[in-house]
Amino acid sequence: MADRLAAPFNADANDYIYQWESSRDYNPGPGMEKIEAALLAINAADDERNPPETGIMERDVKRVKNGKLYLIPASADTRGHGTTGFAKFFAKQLGELMQSAPQKAM
Repeated sequence: MADRLAAPFNADANDYIYQWESSRDYNPGPGMEKIEAALLAINAADDERNPPETGIMERDVKRVKNGKLYLIPASADTRGHGTTGFAKFFAKQLGELMQSAPQKAM
């Protein structure tokens, strides 16, 4: 984390302020029971924005009928919140979901 914080910041700070502000009051909680599709929620053990220690994701995924949580273990290769952008960390679990999810005719 210290290395990431010490790295130069060359982006427009206003873009980051907009991104953070746009999700500030996002709350998926009230609609969790309405989700019918198979759901694989993915988080990283070293996620600094959605720390698993809060228990929020674990609690809310239990409210989804076909919901599962996969917590990517922290390692020297993970990058906190950005880890979920790399499928190599959850490709196996996603493949299992795709194989086991019920198929619905269109």
